[in-house]
Amino acid sequence: MQKIFTKFNGLSLRRMKVLLVLLISTGFIINTSAQGFDALSNPKIYVKLTHPPGLGLKINKVVFNPATGNCSDQIIDAMISDFVSNNVEVIDRNNLQAILAEHDFTFSGYVDKNSAASIGKIIGPSAMITVKVLRCQTEIKDNLYVDEKKYNYETKQNYIARAYIARTTVYLKASIQTTDLTTGRIFTARVLEYSPVKENKAYNGKPESPSEFDVQEMAFRYLTSDVHRMFFSWSESTDLYFMDDKDGGLKEAFKALKAGDIAQAFELSKKNLEFCKTSTDIKEKVLAHAYYNVGMMYFIQNDYNKAIEFFQESQKIRPGNIVTESISECNRAKALAEEMQKIDDKASIEIEKSNNQTQQAEQSQIANTLTNADIISLTEKKLPTNLIIQKIKTSTCKFNTSTDELVKLTNAGVSEDVILLMMEKK
Repeated sequence: MQKIFTKFNGLSLRRMKVLLVLLISTGFIINTSAQGFDALSNPKIYVKLTHPPGLGLKINKVVFNPATGNCSDQIIDAMISDFVSNNVEVIDRNNLQAILAEHDFTFSGYVDKNSAASIGKIIGPSAMITVKVLRCQTEIKDNLYVDEKKYNYETKQNYIARAYIARTTVYLKASIQTTDLTTGRIFTARVLEYSPVKENKAYNGKPESPSEFDVQEMAFRYLTSDVHRMFFSWSESTDLYFMDDKDGGLKEAFKALKAGDIAQAFELSKKNLEFCKTSTDIKEKVLAHAYYNVGMMYFIQNDYNKAIEFFQESQKIRPGNIVTESISECNRAKALAEEMQKIDDKASIEIEKSNNQTQQAEQSQIANTLTNADIISLTEKKLPTNLIIQKIKTSTCKFNTSTDELVKLTNAGVSEDVILLMMEKK
Protein backbone atom coordinates (compact mmCIF):
# COMPACT_ATOMS: atom_id res chain seq x y z
CA MET A 1 0.00 0.00 0.00
CA GLN A 2 2.84 2.33 0.87
CA LYS A 3 4.46 1.53 -2.46
CA ILE A 4 1.29 2.31 -4.38
CA PHE A 5 0.85 5.61 -2.55
CA THR A 6 4.42 6.64 -3.31
CA LYS A 7 3.97 5.93 -6.97
CA PHE A 8 0.70 7.79 -7.02
CA ASN A 9 2.30 10.72 -5.18
CA GLY A 10 5.15 10.84 -7.71
CA LEU A 11 2.68 10.99 -10.55
CA SER A 12 0.88 13.80 -8.77
CA LEU A 13 4.11 15.81 -8.50
CA ARG A 14 4.85 15.37 -12.18
CA ARG A 15 1.35 16.39 -13.04
CA MET A 16 1.66 19.43 -10.82
CA LYS A 17 4.87 20.44 -12.62
CA VAL A 18 3.18 20.02 -15.99
CA LEU A 19 0.20 21.99 -14.74
CA LEU A 20 2.47 24.76 -13.47
CA VAL A 21 4.24 24.97 -16.82
CA LEU A 22 0.87 25.09 -18.58
CA LEU A 23 -0.32 27.85 -16.27
CA ILE A 24 2.83 29.91 -16.86
CA SER A 25 2.62 29.34 -20.61
CA THR A 26 -1.06 30.17 -20.63
CA GLY A 27 -0.38 33.35 -18.69
CA PHE A 28 2.25 34.34 -21.24
CA ILE A 29 -0.12 33.56 -24.09
CA ILE A 30 -2.88 35.56 -22.45
CA ASN A 31 -0.52 38.53 -21.91
CA THR A 32 0.74 38.32 -25.48
CA SER A 33 -2.79 37.99 -26.80
CA ALA A 34 -3.86 41.00 -24.76
CA GLN A 35 -1.06 43.07 -26.31
CA GLY A 36 -2.05 41.81 -29.74
CA PHE A 37 -5.68 42.61 -29.01
CA ASP A 38 -4.70 46.16 -28.04
CA ALA A 39 -2.91 46.50 -31.36
CA LEU A 40 -5.93 45.22 -33.26
CA SER A 41 -8.63 47.08 -31.34
CA ASN A 42 -7.08 50.55 -30.95
CA PRO A 43 -6.46 53.12 -33.71
CA LYS A 44 -3.12 54.60 -34.73
CA ILE A 45 -2.23 58.27 -34.91
CA TYR A 46 0.69 60.03 -36.58
CA VAL A 47 3.22 61.82 -34.41
CA LYS A 48 5.74 64.17 -36.06
CA LEU A 49 9.45 63.85 -35.30
CA THR A 50 11.64 66.79 -36.33
CA HIS A 51 15.22 66.06 -37.35
CA PRO A 52 17.92 68.74 -37.11
CA PRO A 53 19.98 69.69 -40.19
CA GLY A 54 22.44 66.95 -41.05
CA LEU A 55 25.45 69.30 -41.00
CA GLY A 56 24.47 70.89 -37.70
CA LEU A 57 24.35 74.35 -39.31
CA LYS A 58 21.64 76.97 -39.21
CA ILE A 59 22.17 79.48 -41.98
CA ASN A 60 20.39 82.39 -43.62
CA LYS A 61 22.84 82.99 -46.49
CA VAL A 62 24.63 80.74 -48.95
CA VAL A 63 27.06 81.34 -51.77
CA PHE A 64 27.97 78.82 -54.46
CA ASN A 65 31.44 78.22 -55.77
CA PRO A 66 31.51 77.63 -59.55
CA ALA A 67 30.23 74.09 -60.14
CA THR A 68 32.09 71.66 -62.37
CA GLY A 69 30.96 68.70 -64.43
CA ASN A 70 28.13 67.76 -66.74
CA CYS A 71 24.60 68.77 -65.52
CA SER A 72 26.14 71.08 -62.89
CA ASP A 73 24.08 74.11 -63.98
CA GLN A 74 20.79 72.22 -63.62
CA ILE A 75 21.81 70.93 -60.21
CA ILE A 76 22.81 74.38 -58.96
CA ASP A 77 19.51 75.83 -60.24
CA ALA A 78 17.53 73.14 -58.40
CA MET A 79 19.45 73.73 -55.16
CA ILE A 80 19.10 77.52 -55.38
CA SER A 81 15.35 77.15 -55.89
CA ASP A 82 15.12 75.03 -52.73
CA PHE A 83 17.20 77.48 -50.66
CA VAL A 84 15.19 80.48 -51.81
CA SER A 85 11.87 78.72 -51.10
CA ASN A 86 13.13 78.16 -47.54
CA ASN A 87 13.92 81.86 -47.01
CA VAL A 88 17.69 81.55 -47.38
CA GLU A 89 19.43 84.38 -49.22
CA VAL A 90 21.57 83.16 -52.10
CA ILE A 91 24.41 85.59 -52.76
CA ASP A 92 25.19 85.88 -56.45
CA ARG A 93 28.87 85.34 -57.21
CA ASN A 94 29.21 88.74 -58.86
CA ASN A 95 27.62 90.39 -55.83
CA LEU A 96 29.99 88.47 -53.57
CA GLN A 97 32.96 89.72 -55.57
CA ALA A 98 31.69 93.29 -55.24
CA ILE A 99 31.14 92.92 -51.47
CA LEU A 100 34.62 91.49 -50.96
CA ALA A 101 36.19 94.14 -53.21
CA GLU A 102 34.78 96.84 -50.92
CA HIS A 103 36.88 95.27 -48.16
CA ASP A 104 39.96 94.80 -50.36
CA PHE A 105 39.50 91.00 -50.28
CA THR A 106 40.34 89.01 -53.40
CA PHE A 107 38.27 85.85 -53.85
CA SER A 108 39.71 83.25 -56.21
CA GLY A 109 37.29 80.40 -55.51
CA TYR A 110 39.72 78.43 -53.36
CA VAL A 111 38.88 78.80 -49.69
CA ASP A 112 40.95 77.66 -46.72
CA LYS A 113 39.92 77.97 -43.08
CA ASN A 114 41.41 81.44 -42.57
CA SER A 115 39.99 82.95 -45.75
CA ALA A 116 36.61 81.34 -45.02
CA ALA A 117 36.48 82.98 -41.60
CA SER A 118 37.50 86.31 -43.17
CA ILE A 119 34.71 86.11 -45.75
CA GLY A 120 32.26 85.18 -42.98
CA LYS A 121 33.15 88.32 -41.03
CA ILE A 122 32.31 90.38 -44.11
CA ILE A 123 29.03 88.78 -45.22
CA GLY A 124 27.80 87.39 -41.87
CA PRO A 125 26.58 83.88 -40.88
CA SER A 126 26.59 81.90 -44.11
CA ALA A 127 27.83 78.82 -45.92
CA MET A 128 29.75 78.28 -49.11
CA ILE A 129 28.80 75.25 -51.21
CA THR A 130 31.01 73.62 -53.80
CA VAL A 131 29.38 71.17 -56.20
CA LYS A 132 31.40 68.77 -58.34
CA VAL A 133 29.44 66.49 -60.65
CA LEU A 134 31.41 63.28 -60.99
CA ARG A 135 28.95 61.54 -63.29
CA CYS A 136 25.79 62.54 -65.12
CA GLN A 137 25.10 59.98 -67.81
CA THR A 138 21.99 58.61 -69.51
CA GLU A 139 21.62 55.03 -70.67
CA ILE A 140 18.77 54.02 -72.99
CA LYS A 141 17.98 50.39 -73.74
CA ASP A 142 15.09 49.91 -76.16
CA ASN A 143 15.67 46.30 -77.23
CA LEU A 144 14.73 44.52 -74.02
CA TYR A 145 11.99 41.94 -73.71
CA VAL A 146 10.59 39.44 -71.24
CA ASP A 147 8.31 36.46 -71.71
CA GLU A 148 5.37 36.57 -69.32
CA LYS A 149 2.91 33.85 -68.40
CA LYS A 150 -0.69 34.95 -69.08
CA TYR A 151 -4.10 33.34 -68.67
CA ASN A 152 -6.87 33.41 -71.27
CA TYR A 153 -10.19 33.47 -69.47
CA GLU A 154 -12.08 32.56 -72.64
CA THR A 155 -10.07 29.46 -73.49
CA LYS A 156 -9.15 28.89 -69.84
CA GLN A 157 -5.59 28.17 -70.83
CA ASN A 158 -2.19 29.60 -69.96
CA TYR A 159 -0.06 31.12 -72.69
CA ILE A 160 3.23 33.01 -73.07
CA ALA A 161 3.22 36.65 -74.17
CA ARG A 162 6.35 38.57 -75.07
CA ALA A 163 6.57 42.05 -73.51
CA TYR A 164 8.93 44.55 -75.15
CA ILE A 165 10.61 47.03 -72.81
CA ALA A 166 12.30 50.39 -73.37
CA ARG A 167 14.25 51.53 -70.33
CA THR A 168 15.92 54.86 -69.56
CA THR A 169 18.41 55.08 -66.69
CA VAL A 170 20.24 58.16 -65.45
CA TYR A 171 23.44 57.76 -63.42
CA LEU A 172 24.15 60.79 -61.25
CA LYS A 173 27.05 61.13 -58.83
CA ALA A 174 27.97 64.45 -57.22
CA SER A 175 30.23 65.71 -54.48
CA ILE A 176 28.88 68.41 -52.15
CA GLN A 177 31.41 70.23 -50.00
CA THR A 178 30.34 72.84 -47.47
CA THR A 179 32.32 75.56 -45.74
CA ASP A 180 30.87 77.25 -42.69
CA LEU A 181 31.93 80.85 -43.27
CA THR A 182 31.01 81.77 -39.71
CA THR A 183 33.57 79.50 -38.09
CA GLY A 184 35.80 78.70 -41.06
CA ARG A 185 35.07 74.98 -40.67
CA ILE A 186 35.34 72.99 -43.90
CA PHE A 187 33.18 69.86 -43.94
CA THR A 188 34.32 66.70 -45.68
CA ALA A 189 32.64 66.39 -49.04
CA ARG A 190 29.58 64.17 -49.17
CA VAL A 191 29.24 62.04 -52.26
CA LEU A 192 25.63 61.51 -53.34
CA GLU A 193 24.79 58.89 -55.96
CA TYR A 194 21.52 58.00 -57.72
CA SER A 195 20.38 55.85 -60.62
CA PRO A 196 16.64 56.37 -61.22
CA VAL A 197 14.94 54.26 -63.89
CA LYS A 198 11.82 54.61 -66.00
CA GLU A 199 10.55 52.06 -68.47
CA ASN A 200 7.73 51.61 -70.96
CA LYS A 201 6.27 48.22 -71.83
CA ALA A 202 4.31 47.06 -74.86
CA TYR A 203 3.10 43.71 -76.20
CA ASN A 204 2.70 44.82 -79.81
CA GLY A 205 5.99 46.21 -81.10
CA LYS A 206 8.70 48.18 -79.37
CA PRO A 207 7.55 51.05 -77.12
CA GLU A 208 9.01 54.55 -77.08
CA SER A 209 11.80 55.12 -74.57
CA PRO A 210 10.95 57.28 -71.52
CA SER A 211 12.17 60.86 -71.78
CA GLU A 212 15.79 61.37 -70.74
CA PHE A 213 14.87 64.74 -69.22
CA ASP A 214 12.09 63.24 -67.07
CA VAL A 215 14.49 60.72 -65.57
CA GLN A 216 17.16 63.39 -65.07
CA GLU A 217 14.58 65.47 -63.24
CA MET A 218 14.01 62.53 -60.88
CA ALA A 219 17.73 62.32 -60.14
CA PHE A 220 18.01 66.07 -59.52
CA ARG A 221 14.98 65.90 -57.22
CA TYR A 222 16.54 63.08 -55.16
CA LEU A 223 19.79 65.02 -54.84
CA THR A 224 18.05 68.27 -53.88
CA SER A 225 16.05 66.42 -51.23
CA ASP A 226 19.21 64.97 -49.65
CA VAL A 227 20.99 68.35 -49.76
CA HIS A 228 17.90 69.91 -48.16
CA ARG A 229 18.28 67.55 -45.20
CA MET A 230 21.90 68.65 -44.84
CA PHE A 231 20.95 72.30 -44.34
CA PHE A 232 17.37 72.31 -43.03
CA SER A 233 15.41 70.54 -40.33
CA TRP A 234 13.01 67.97 -41.70
CA SER A 235 10.15 65.93 -40.35
CA GLU A 236 8.99 62.37 -40.45
CA SER A 237 5.80 60.85 -39.11
CA THR A 238 5.72 57.79 -36.91
CA ASP A 239 2.45 56.00 -36.30
CA LEU A 240 1.67 55.12 -32.67
CA TYR A 241 -1.42 53.83 -30.92
CA PHE A 242 -4.02 55.89 -29.10
CA MET A 243 -6.39 53.96 -26.84
CA ASP A 244 -10.09 54.48 -27.47
CA ASP A 245 -11.76 52.31 -24.80
CA LYS A 246 -15.42 53.16 -24.31
CA ASP A 247 -14.96 52.68 -20.56
CA GLY A 248 -13.43 55.68 -18.83
CA GLY A 249 -14.40 58.00 -21.70
CA LEU A 250 -11.20 57.34 -23.67
CA LYS A 251 -13.13 57.12 -26.93
CA GLU A 252 -14.30 60.73 -26.56
CA ALA A 253 -10.71 61.91 -26.24
CA PHE A 254 -9.80 60.05 -29.41
CA LYS A 255 -12.74 61.63 -31.28
CA ALA A 256 -11.46 65.10 -30.30
CA LEU A 257 -7.94 64.19 -31.39
CA LYS A 258 -9.20 62.79 -34.69
CA ALA A 259 -11.07 66.06 -35.27
CA GLY A 260 -7.81 67.97 -34.78
CA ASP A 261 -8.76 69.54 -31.44
CA ILE A 262 -5.57 68.79 -29.51
CA ALA A 263 -6.44 71.03 -26.56
CA GLN A 264 -9.81 69.32 -26.07
CA ALA A 265 -8.27 65.86 -26.48
CA PHE A 266 -5.65 66.74 -23.86
CA GLU A 267 -8.24 67.97 -21.33
CA LEU A 268 -10.43 64.94 -21.87
CA SER A 269 -7.46 62.59 -21.50
CA LYS A 270 -6.51 64.14 -18.15
CA LYS A 271 -10.11 63.95 -16.93
CA ASN A 272 -10.33 60.34 -18.08
CA LEU A 273 -7.24 59.47 -16.05
CA GLU A 274 -8.55 61.12 -12.88
CA PHE A 275 -11.84 59.26 -13.26
CA CYS A 276 -10.09 55.92 -13.83
CA LYS A 277 -7.83 56.44 -10.80
CA THR A 278 -10.78 57.02 -8.43
CA SER A 279 -13.36 54.65 -9.89
CA THR A 280 -13.65 51.15 -8.41
CA ASP A 281 -15.36 49.78 -11.51
CA ILE A 282 -12.49 50.50 -13.92
CA LYS A 283 -10.26 47.61 -14.90
CA GLU A 284 -6.48 47.88 -14.66
CA LYS A 285 -6.27 47.66 -18.45
CA VAL A 286 -8.36 50.82 -18.88
CA LEU A 287 -6.36 52.63 -16.17
CA ALA A 288 -3.13 51.71 -17.97
CA HIS A 289 -4.65 52.97 -21.22
CA ALA A 290 -5.67 56.25 -19.55
CA TYR A 291 -2.10 56.83 -18.34
CA TYR A 292 -0.83 55.96 -21.82
CA ASN A 293 -3.17 58.44 -23.55
CA VAL A 294 -2.07 61.32 -21.31
CA GLY A 295 1.54 60.41 -22.15
CA MET A 296 0.68 60.42 -25.84
CA MET A 297 -0.92 63.88 -25.55
CA TYR A 298 2.27 65.21 -23.93
CA PHE A 299 4.25 63.53 -26.73
CA ILE A 300 2.15 65.25 -29.40
CA GLN A 301 2.83 68.61 -27.71
CA ASN A 302 6.61 67.92 -27.57
CA ASP A 303 6.77 67.68 -23.75
CA TYR A 304 8.85 64.52 -23.88
CA ASN A 305 9.80 64.27 -20.21
CA LYS A 306 6.17 64.36 -19.08
CA ALA A 307 5.22 61.93 -21.85
CA ILE A 308 7.80 59.39 -20.70
CA GLU A 309 6.64 59.81 -17.09
CA PHE A 310 3.07 58.81 -17.97
CA PHE A 311 4.15 56.06 -20.36
CA GLN A 312 6.18 54.52 -17.54
CA GLU A 313 3.18 54.62 -15.21
CA SER A 314 1.17 52.78 -17.86
CA GLN A 315 4.01 50.28 -18.26
CA LYS A 316 4.00 49.52 -14.52
CA ILE A 317 0.31 48.61 -14.58
CA ARG A 318 0.24 46.74 -17.87
CA PRO A 319 3.57 46.19 -19.61
CA GLY A 320 3.60 45.56 -23.33
CA ASN A 321 5.20 46.25 -26.68
CA ILE A 322 2.92 49.18 -27.50
CA VAL A 323 4.08 51.23 -24.50
CA THR A 324 7.69 50.12 -24.95
CA GLU A 325 7.66 51.31 -28.57
CA SER A 326 6.08 54.64 -27.60
CA ILE A 327 8.74 55.23 -24.93
CA SER A 328 11.45 54.43 -27.46
CA GLU A 329 9.99 56.84 -30.04
CA CYS A 330 9.59 59.51 -27.38
CA ASN A 331 13.24 59.16 -26.35
CA ARG A 332 14.23 59.45 -30.01
CA ALA A 333 12.14 62.60 -30.44
CA LYS A 334 13.65 64.04 -27.25
CA ALA A 335 17.21 63.41 -28.50
CA LEU A 336 16.39 65.07 -31.84
CA ALA A 337 14.86 68.09 -30.07
CA GLU A 338 17.93 68.46 -27.86
CA GLU A 339 20.21 68.34 -30.90
CA MET A 340 18.05 70.95 -32.65
CA GLN A 341 18.24 73.17 -29.56
CA LYS A 342 22.05 72.94 -29.61
CA ILE A 343 22.06 74.07 -33.23
CA ASP A 344 19.68 76.95 -32.45
CA ASP A 345 21.81 78.03 -29.49
CA LYS A 346 24.98 77.85 -31.56
CA ALA A 347 23.36 79.89 -34.33
CA SER A 348 22.21 82.55 -31.85
CA ILE A 349 25.72 82.83 -30.40
CA GLU A 350 27.28 83.12 -33.86
CA ILE A 351 24.74 85.72 -34.98
CA GLU A 352 25.35 87.78 -31.84
CA LYS A 353 29.09 87.45 -32.35
CA SER A 354 28.77 88.54 -35.98
CA ASN A 355 26.54 91.49 -35.04
CA ASN A 356 29.06 92.59 -32.39
CA GLN A 357 31.91 92.37 -34.90
CA THR A 358 29.89 94.39 -37.42
CA GLN A 359 29.03 97.00 -34.79
CA GLN A 360 32.66 97.26 -33.68
CA ALA A 361 33.77 97.63 -37.30
CA GLU A 362 31.19 100.37 -37.87
CA GLN A 363 32.23 102.17 -34.71
CA SER A 364 35.87 101.86 -35.69
CA GLN A 365 35.09 103.22 -39.15
CA ILE A 366 33.18 106.12 -37.65
CA ALA A 367 36.06 106.83 -35.28
CA ASN A 368 38.53 106.83 -38.17
CA THR A 369 36.37 108.90 -40.53
CA LEU A 370 37.64 112.41 -41.19
CA THR A 371 35.13 115.22 -40.75
CA ASN A 372 35.23 119.00 -41.07
CA ALA A 373 35.99 119.25 -37.36
CA ASP A 374 39.06 117.00 -37.79
CA ILE A 375 40.44 119.15 -40.62
CA ILE A 376 39.93 122.32 -38.60
CA SER A 377 41.66 120.66 -35.61
CA LEU A 378 44.64 119.56 -37.75
CA THR A 379 44.91 123.07 -39.19
CA GLU A 380 44.80 124.69 -35.75
CA LYS A 381 47.61 122.33 -34.66
CA LYS A 382 49.72 123.78 -37.48
CA LEU A 383 50.10 120.53 -39.44
CA PRO A 384 51.62 121.18 -42.89
CA THR A 385 49.11 121.37 -45.72
CA ASN A 386 50.81 118.47 -47.59
CA LEU A 387 50.32 116.18 -44.58
CA ILE A 388 46.66 117.13 -44.26
CA ILE A 389 46.13 116.45 -47.97
CA GLN A 390 47.82 113.03 -47.68
CA LYS A 391 45.68 112.20 -44.65
CA ILE A 392 42.52 113.01 -46.62
CA LYS A 393 43.66 110.86 -49.58
CA THR A 394 44.30 107.79 -47.40
CA SER A 395 41.29 108.07 -45.08
CA THR A 396 37.55 107.49 -45.10
CA CYS A 397 35.99 110.93 -45.24
CA LYS A 398 32.63 112.47 -44.57
CA PHE A 399 32.79 116.18 -45.29
CA ASN A 400 30.12 118.85 -45.33
CA THR A 401 30.93 121.33 -48.09
CA SER A 402 27.83 123.48 -47.94
CA THR A 403 28.32 127.24 -48.32
CA ASP A 404 28.14 127.89 -44.59
CA GLU A 405 30.66 125.14 -43.84
CA LEU A 406 33.05 126.39 -46.52
CA VAL A 407 32.96 129.80 -44.84
CA LYS A 408 33.74 128.17 -41.46
CA LEU A 409 36.66 126.24 -42.97
CA THR A 410 38.09 129.38 -44.57
CA ASN A 411 37.72 131.40 -41.36
CA ALA A 412 39.49 128.58 -39.48
CA GLY A 413 42.51 129.00 -41.77
CA VAL A 414 42.11 125.79 -43.80
CA SER A 415 44.05 126.18 -47.05
CA GLU A 416 42.35 126.42 -50.43
CA ASP A 417 44.03 123.20 -51.67
CA VAL A 418 42.71 121.27 -48.70
CA ILE A 419 39.17 122.65 -49.15
CA LEU A 420 39.21 121.74 -52.85
CA LEU A 421 40.24 118.17 -52.01
CA MET A 422 37.52 118.01 -49.36
CA MET A 423 34.96 118.98 -51.98
CA GLU A 424 36.19 116.13 -54.20
CA LYS A 425 36.13 113.53 -51.39
CA LYS A 426 32.84 114.50 -49.73
